[in-house]
Amino acid sequence: MKTIILFFVAGAILLISCRNFTYIPKSKKKQLRETPSVLIFDRIVDFRIEQGGWPTSKEDFISKGTKYYEVFNDFPYLTTIFKIADSNRMIFFFSDHIKDKTRYNETKQTDVNSYNGSVKFWKENGKFLWKIKMN
Repeated sequence: MKTIILFFVAGAILLISCRNFTYIPKSKKKQLRETPSVLIFDRIVDFRIEQGGWPTSKEDFISKGTKYYEVFNDFPYLTTIFKIADSNRMIFFFSDHIKDKTRYNETKQTDVNSYNGSVKFWKENGKFLWKIKMN
């Protein structure tokens, strides 16, 4: 019990003493506004069906045709990660929103509540489904 309390006290002291981090509250409405277009996720499913496998990177995805390239034109996230579990499951992570980067360039402080999220893809009853989660 003492170890847990000591852990939380030490963590609180570290967060309070750091000048490089900031916490900017983001409401559910703001997060919903920054959610990527659902068209991107539908195109990822189309890619899986047409190519026979999940994309391994953003470059791999956009290199397969204009319909894949066009959905990433106004994509506001700079970092994308495709984590493939198997042929029927994948998780797509996105982070480093343009707004967060510009705020960092202005203040030199990292927002611990930055815009980011993930999308889980899976196959159920012969159909590919997806679910988004904004962090």
